[in-house]
Amino acid sequence: MIKKILWASDGSKESNSALRYATFFAEKLGADILSLFVSEIHFPLTSLYPNSEELIMGIVEKTEKKFERRFKRISQGLKEKGINSTSKILRDGTVEGIIKTVKSAKCDLIVMGKHGQGFIERSIIGSNTAKVLRNSPVPVLSVKGKGKKGISKIEKILVPVDVSDSTESTIVSSLEFAGLLNASVTLLYVFWLNPNSHDIPPSLINKFIKTSHQELDRMANLAKDKFLKTKKRTKQSLSTEVIYGASPSLAIRDYAKKNKFDFIIMNTHGRKGFKRIILGSEAEKVIREAHCPVLVTRP
Repeated sequence: MIKKILWASDGSKESNSALRYATFFAEKLGADILSLFVSEIHFPLTSLYPNSEELIMGIVEKTEKKFERRFKRISQGLKEKGINSTSKILRDGTVEGIIKTVKSAKCDLIVMGKHGQGFIERSIIGSNTAKVLRNSPVPVLSVKGKGKKGISKIEKILVPVDVSDSTESTIVSSLEFAGLLNASVTLLYVFWLNPNSHDIPPSLINKFIKTSHQELDRMANLAKDKFLKTKKRTKQSLSTEVIYGASPSLAIRDYAKKNKFDFIIMNTHGRKGFKRIILGSEAEKVIREAHCPVLVTRP
């Protein structure tokens, strides 16, 4: 249940796009939005400019006041949409500030962009995204680029899974999420081929793919039955696909773009098969390269 969404802002185009998704989900799920700006202060390690601390603090205060005014405008716009919202400006380390706020405010989801600006208004997004993902106790939605001006619906959700690991909970939660949005779900397994495995006969590769597809279908059916029974529903669009490639992340990216998926949901790890889909590895690469938003959840 998502009742409160933390939107992490740094004033960049990417964080503005993230706000549109935060607003979309708040409307769909009846959730509140907490807007957060973490003012991370950096002083130069030099004695050449004795007044540098005073100068930087002046810039910091000016930036914070700018975000105060901006959050007020955003809050008014959200109110007109029937969304309850609050805002917070915190002086702390970027990642630490986000994680502390999530816990203290009891947020259920973090929505943030993938890039940011620099210096005083530096990215709370860029390289810090991975750190937030690794430390967040709640799912994190990462949004790339400017995004759509208006988000009216999400129709196709791609869920990469690992057939050699227990992923039923991931599939069920993805179906629950899709059900709220009236979206279809496609489970994707990437049969990973080592670059040095070019001598494997095509017939053997096809056999592996067929076996993987059978296992994926079995998992999908179990998860779908559990979902329908729990939610007392009669139907939910769920399909499966198995592909192969030398890079799971690139295969996922290309498949998602080619088939025009709106959204990707990934677990933080798979202990086998995917060569550990953990942040800092394949999942992080998908987040960095995917054309659409990526929601990362914990197992």
